[in-house]
Amino acid sequence: MGATAGPPQTWPVLRASGGDVRGHHRRRLTLAAMASLAVAFAACGDSASDDAAGGGSTAASTTAETVSGEYGQTLEDGTYGEKYTPDPATIQQALLGKDGLPEDPMAKNIVLAALTRASTQVDQAKALECWKKNTCETGTGGKLTVGLADGFGGNVARQMFKMEFIMQALTYKDVGKIVYTDANLDAQKAISDMRSMVAQGVDVVVSYPDSGDALLPVYRQATKRGTPVSLWAGANLGKPGTDYMTYTGRDYCAVGKANAKILNENLPDGGEIAFMGGTPGNKTSPQWQKCEKAALNPNIKVVATADTNWTRQGALQAMSGILAKYPDLKGVSYDYGDAFVGAMRAFEATGKKLDIVATVETDENSLFCAWKKADNPNFKLWTFVAAASEARMDLTAGMMKKQGAPVPPGIVTRAALKRVDESSCRPDLAAAAPPSALVPHELQEQMFK
Repeated sequence: MGATAGPPQTWPVLRASGGDVRGHHRRRLTLAAMASLAVAFAACGDSASDDAAGGGSTAASTTAETVSGEYGQTLEDGTYGEKYTPDPATIQQALLGKDGLPEDPMAKNIVLAALTRASTQVDQAKALECWKKNTCETGTGGKLTVGLADGFGGNVARQMFKMEFIMQALTYKDVGKIVYTDANLDAQKAISDMRSMVAQGVDVVVSYPDSGDALLPVYRQATKRGTPVSLWAGANLGKPGTDYMTYTGRDYCAVGKANAKILNENLPDGGEIAFMGGTPGNKTSPQWQKCEKAALNPNIKVVATADTNWTRQGALQAMSGILAKYPDLKGVSYDYGDAFVGAMRAFEATGKKLDIVATVETDENSLFCAWKKADNPNFKLWTFVAAASEARMDLTAGMMKKQGAPVPPGIVTRAALKRVDESSCRPDLAAAAPPSALVPHELQEQMFK
């Protein structure tokens, strides 16, 4: 099975009119108590000082993490070739505010650096060109090659992640080439793709192990070769920091507990609920499912757990099977918003009302507008934010590692649940796009038209 060069034609193509309304503005923040700092910086080779997001490539001493800025950053702008002063609007969009930032100081620095770069203007035509290809020259003449080795690229969320990765790469003048592979749920191809990237000398790799532990040996091989490998969506298989550089993602146990809290409060009389997850063997879904099940009230019973491959068709099939056995379902928890539209269609096809409480991890506009169209006050829905911006965090972590940064084994964000209401459906966005994505809206329209 080959890699996809663009979105499959079977994807949803619903669109809404309108352009980019974000209007982000760069804002310089002042680090508190700078006069009292006693931080030593040493020059680091291969400077990224004239990158788009700027700053000299200096390495911080071990005392640097005594500094605290407005967002709790502990590094001065310029350290490791990055800035740590993002636009507050970018933090709000990606993480629902600064409370979503990691607790770990260095992890927080990496996220702040990534989101600062996300505010940088890049050539959108070049970004779209690269998104449509598997290999792309950035035009900067930079010596570094970065790669995204995806286990599955066949849904909107994965293609949004790919675009975020590309746009972040374009903020680095040292990056001259971007490589993308899609294993399309073939474990052997995923392994081969990773080996190929290492053999090509790709300098930084971001990946998601849809095939689970089968990818661990090749991640170890890449790490032994000195290639920084970062996983996302909480895919912390093996020993992060040893078997591979790091992983990004939410605290998925906290996600499960937050889901349980919503269900406990909104189903006081209990009832039957179902869990829906992604690809068989993935490392994300089981984490929140285990913690959610343990935190549910005793009168709420999980009667079914189903894989969906994180596609609408998969969710439709899974929910159809669940409803055939459990027609009185009271609630659902799932981890992909756009695919949940397929689960909603299963209710429609069986003639059952969507009188349920649902917690869904990602925030695709397609789900919000489908919820609004359903016009059912008994259909209560909560979501987190999408994981697309993790692409930026993963890549920036790898680039900082090459500058000597001590990257922690986990970069864990803390975005909270938000209830869906009438205003959640955004006519100014492409229907398939998550409002939390940092890809400009006009570019989303070009991607999914």
